[in-house]
Amino acid sequence: MSDTPLITTDQLAKFEFNDDLLSSYRKSKQIPLDLYDRTGKLIMAKKKNATEDDFGKLLKIELQGAYCLTSDSKQLRVTSGDTTDPRNTKLFDPDKTTEFAKQTESLILELKKEAFNSDHAIRVHKSIGKVLDDFTNNPDFESGLFNILEILNHAGVPVESELMTKRTIVAMGMKVRTKKIGVGNDNKPNKKDHLSVMTASFLADIGYSKILLPDKPNLTKEEYNTIQQHPIISYLMTLAAPEITQEIRTLVLNHHRPFRGNAINNNFPDNNTVFRKLMVIRDKFIKDPSKKMIVADIDAQLRIQESNVNSVNFEEDIAILSLASEYASLTTNQPWRPAFSSATALKMIVNDSFFSYSNRNIRHLLDYVGASLTNNQNIINVGNYVITASIDSEKQVHFDICKILEVDRFQTRPKIQRICTIKPLFKKGIKYRIADFDINEIRMDKRRAVIDLAGHTSSTQRIIYIIDPEMNAPLYDAVTKMDNA
Repeated sequence: MSDTPLITTDQLAKFEFNDDLLSSYRKSKQIPLDLYDRTGKLIMAKKKNATEDDFGKLLKIELQGAYCLTSDSKQLRVTSGDTTDPRNTKLFDPDKTTEFAKQTESLILELKKEAFNSDHAIRVHKSIGKVLDDFTNNPDFESGLFNILEILNHAGVPVESELMTKRTIVAMGMKVRTKKIGVGNDNKPNKKDHLSVMTASFLADIGYSKILLPDKPNLTKEEYNTIQQHPIISYLMTLAAPEITQEIRTLVLNHHRPFRGNAINNNFPDNNTVFRKLMVIRDKFIKDPSKKMIVADIDAQLRIQESNVNSVNFEEDIAILSLASEYASLTTNQPWRPAFSSATALKMIVNDSFFSYSNRNIRHLLDYVGASLTNNQNIINVGNYVITASIDSEKQVHFDICKILEVDRFQTRPKIQRICTIKPLFKKGIKYRIADFDINEIRMDKRRAVIDLAGHTSSTQRIIYIIDPEMNAPLYDAVTKMDNA
């Protein structure tokens, strides 16, 4: 029989995983209290001289929830004398960020007149490396505010430069917060993966410098087909600079394929289109000895397109690029519409995610940088209505209208109460999307089942739509009446 005393549930208090607390533990290099599951079983013991692996384990048990002894609750207070909330720290220096945007503007102007070359690549690497170093040298980089919109609203740079700057910085934040910077074999910080994502984010749309872009929202099929070619054009432009690695080129070529798989999705250009175009270019260059390195890179890209198999990290990097691009576009003034607020842009991305992004992709955006982009205000809060999607054993998708009951650290994994099931109205235009939901096709849940998404990490159920009164008033009004009936 174990000598470990039995901890009863009345001795336990919920352990709240807030950024201030975890930051103080990391700075002091200790986990000062024992953590238990809800039954009183010890899942992590207190530890002095805690390592990064220990803090990694601490973060892993966040989703399942953890409890501490009520008598240890005093340890939940941050003992540092600093009373400033690090979540309110603005992470980006206005002068340095504006300078980066101005440098981006200069590059775009050059690319409209000349080809991308090694000098351009070296400049991009240096400026992006500086941005990453400035960001990670801020002690509050994991919890502070992304004040990028505030800065760029007054920077006075063209739309193209604003988009590239914003996309690069948001992608950097998502990558850094979802994959910690480790130490390489040389005992120095290994930032290769982070710099690759940032560089790909920066270069992903340089192909637009060679395309005459229409300044209207409703594109013809021909105009849309032209715009769809920009990933391939951007990729081809980077081939002249050996400083741009094959990995970065692969990300650039595929940055609009956020949700790979066999089901219907919004990937573009699709695999077959990319493969055919690369084959044409390869056949054109293969007899030219001076194009040997270019042909070798194209051959490698063809193998990737043909196999359609990539690592999880690679797929996540593609999604990071695509999400950062969407956020940047939605929050930027366009010739045909004003910029959306940060909160509205995030809601629009969620509501358009069903055919485009996995649950994990959306979690990376909302749970790791979402609140930082909206002045610490969640877009999913207690009392809100959302629609979730889940897949049963027969691969049938079910859509449920739910009410938010509790939101802890992660806003994509709240406790919800199911009100009813509903059927979506799908539409195929330029992209697949959910145009609306049919309020005449509703089945009420008399049980009002309560589901804790944080406690069901293996469940397929995920939030795919936020019912906002300003974005879909008829649906919001109908759901409110049902909930109060």
